[in-house]
Amino acid sequence: MSLLRSFPGLVVRPDWADRVTTGPYDAYSADERIAIAEANPYSFLNVTRSQEDIPSDQRDDVDWLISLCAKSMQRIYDVGAYAEFEEATLFLYRLETDSHVQTGVMGLVPVTEPDDRRILRHEAFRPGRAELLTRHLLEIGMSSSPISLTYRTDKGLEAALAAGCGGEPVLETDGDGIHQTVWAVVDEVAEAIVEALGDRPLYVTDGHHRLAAAVEARRRNPGIDRDHPLQWTQAVLFPDAEMQVLAAHRRVGDRHGRSTSELTAALTEVVALEQCNQIEAARPSIPGTAGAYIGGHWFRFDLPKASGDRAVDLLDVSRLQDGVLEPVFGITDPANDPNIDYVPEPVGIEALVNRCDADGRIGFLVHATSVAEMMAVADEDDLMPPKSSYFEPKPRSGVFVRRLDREAQWAMGPNSGGTAGG
Repeated sequence: MSLLRSFPGLVVRPDWADRVTTGPYDAYSADERIAIAEANPYSFLNVTRSQEDIPSDQRDDVDWLISLCAKSMQRIYDVGAYAEFEEATLFLYRLETDSHVQTGVMGLVPVTEPDDRRILRHEAFRPGRAELLTRHLLEIGMSSSPISLTYRTDKGLEAALAAGCGGEPVLETDGDGIHQTVWAVVDEVAEAIVEALGDRPLYVTDGHHRLAAAVEARRRNPGIDRDHPLQWTQAVLFPDAEMQVLAAHRRVGDRHGRSTSELTAALTEVVALEQCNQIEAARPSIPGTAGAYIGGHWFRFDLPKASGDRAVDLLDVSRLQDGVLEPVFGITDPANDPNIDYVPEPVGIEALVNRCDADGRIGFLVHATSVAEMMAVADEDDLMPPKSSYFEPKPRSGVFVRRLDREAQWAMGPNSGGTAGG
């Protein structure tokens, strides 16, 4: 049985796309999210607010926060910002930048437990963030930002997707350097995509917290049948050959307050530092190498040998963590240690340098993890260190909406047997 099914989704109307849609939630700082939301009541950032995005004296009032998000969503519905599709539909979603193109298929996939081999994870999640997303799903009754998945593609599936992109798109829009195109496909075309995908394994590339929230929402509703909306979650599936993975660089603070010369000496005990005259010489161009920014100076070095022979041990980010960050800086829990933070490649090396100059942290440049490496870790049921990969471009938030109440009514109506893949 295929893992993919169609659904009666909503797509933002072209004349509302600029006002409603935004970049991914974590693409902005809290201050940026607050400013955008206040300036534009129809921005989807009003719907996806978290505790960081509201006044400090109200951050513990999650009920108020959820109510605020629900009112913001209703405001967007009320102005007719979304086109509603009444029949079982898949949506083909193309993201284009100046240097990259990827086309995925948007639909529903089953909510699976972490040990279910149909959808493989590779990162841990923060329970607090997942809890907020669970309440958001259950109490606002919708989802927008889809879980992003990838799969090992083949020519048959490529041909099925290409056939679906031959018609007139329902949305074309530009924003933040990304051109987005959406096609709605139904009937035989949708069925051909579902059949071509089959039951091949799917790999989470972004959205581990959203998937964890979907699992928890289902657990809180025992006894629901297999076609209940909470048994399924919204996802966009991109072929592995089209995924672009960028690095997420590290910034590390020294809890011992050592001087630049003392830190350099400590690092030379575990790696051979080579000073560079410019950033590009320090930037890793091949796997197994890394760069370091220490006290205004750039260095490059070969990473220490892997600590084991598992796929996760062989990652550059693991070799840096196990061979440098833990022994030199005492970073044993990179997900929660306040002495480490991350700067994705799209944010820029200049931003990393400016932040390090401002607070005295050490910057580490890493080579991007490949899709094949990520899949290998997931295949072994291991978890990568946090921020091991940064997939770009990311689907924009607010382009698609899935309304659980509307979907439940649809499933009970005349079309209840017409869900592709069901």
